[in-house]
Amino acid sequence: MSTPALNFTLRPAAPKERWLIVRRILREGLDPTRLDWRRFVMAEAEDGSILGFAQMKDLGQGVQEFGSLVVEPSVRGQGVGGALLHFLVDGANKPVYLLCGERNIDYYLRFGFREMDEAEMPVPLRRKWRAGNFFARRFGVRVAAMIHEAA
Repeated sequence: MSTPALNFTLRPAAPKERWLIVRRILREGLDPTRLDWRRFVMAEAEDGSILGFAQMKDLGQGVQEFGSLVVEPSVRGQGVGGALLHFLVDGANKPVYLLCGERNIDYYLRFGFREMDEAEMPVPLRRKWRAGNFFARRFGVRVAAMIHEAA
């Protein structure tokens, strides 16, 4: 028996969702810095529940980073993350970067991202990547830097 299609809409975050975003990002162990609810896009179910969200950050020097992708565990694998990613990344007129734990590399490869080495990272991303790996290594993990070329 197949699972019925999940119906949801994408919309900008509302001010009242600020703390929901922060709580879920902390729950998932993601980077809690530079969170501004105004940059977030929400995936909202027909019943009004929030199924997931993501943001696009400006790291400076023209570098944009896709990040803070959170999808509720009960709906993972049903297209919510992909819809958020496509919404924010497709049609970008310059490269989009992201940092992720190595366990998520394969997920982003499916959407046209590729892993980068340190030498090709723009300076703002390299700084963030180095800091992320400094802390991640203490837990035996690696942070990967990835790029999605502009359309």
